[in-house]
Amino acid sequence: MRALVLISLVLTIAACRPDPGVPDYSGLPAVFGDGGAPEVRPGPFPFVEGSRRLAFGPFYEGGASDRVPIDHYYIFSNSYSTEPSEERVEGLQSDQLNFNGTGFWGGGLFWDQPTNLTGWTTLHVSLFSSDPGLSIIAIRVLYFGPSPGNAEVTLQVRANDYGWVADGRWHSLSIPLADFPGLDLARMRSPFTIGNDQNGGTARTNEVLLIDDVYVD
Repeated sequence: MRALVLISLVLTIAACRPDPGVPDYSGLPAVFGDGGAPEVRPGPFPFVEGSRRLAFGPFYEGGASDRVPIDHYYIFSNSYSTEPSEERVEGLQSDQLNFNGTGFWGGGLFWDQPTNLTGWTTLHVSLFSSDPGLSIIAIRVLYFGPSPGNAEVTLQVRANDYGWVADGRWHSLSIPLADFPGLDLARMRSPFTIGNDQNGGTARTNEVLLIDDVYVD
């Protein structure tokens, strides 16, 4: 695993989605009628009141003890578009990434200022795809380096090392934050960024990846 400096000017920011806030399903019966409301799924590791869980907004609809809304959801170089999907492991929907055939793809959640995640230990994410171009996926986190400059530093692991396989099934990954060596949890820039690995995993046009259930605990 190598630390990379992320040069923001190289990336074209093509989309920014605001934090959806805390989900409220109380109005569903009135919308769908008796017995017609879709199933609100608890996820592979349902939140238990009294436990600790930190949610960011995008890619998660369930309960949490703490919430730190992100400032930006960036899609790099217009490499994919997004839409909701009813295929999910948690809540009412997942996020479907529709790829545009670029050689590079990536996107993630970002804060404008250093954000303190000290005390949190594990990043969770669920992924779904059957497309061969997505057989190798990288998960990255970023932090602000020391001043002066506060240069962004990127740390990467492969989702494949935590159970990811593009076999048309959901895979729920638990990634220890300690597996990102040198990560400064007190100065976080991004708690979750996903993309292709430098050594493979180029998504082709019409390939699809679903993302759901992203949080830390």
